[in-house]
Amino acid sequence: MTCPACRSGRVFPSRLRNGFERLRQLMTEKQPYRCHQCGWRKWRDVRVHAVAADVHPADLRTGRVNPPVSPHEFDQLDAQPPEPS
Repeated sequence: MTCPACRSGRVFPSRLRNGFERLRQLMTEKQPYRCHQCGWRKWRDVRVHAVAADVHPADLRTGRVNPPVSPHEFDQLDAQPPEPS
């Protein structure tokens, strides 16, 4: 997404300011976006990129999605000796 005011590519979802904005977000499929270059802020439809089609709009809103565990992390868990009791 590019900023309509300054054409910057630094446009990201903005935090919700109050209870009214939380309610608006729950009732619509919109999310506030902010340009980090010029400060422009407006509500737009939630954008899901085709590259990450398995990401749902609720994931983008909350940011509470856990990163996947890599095979290297599994190997590290298996390589650790058991803790003494």
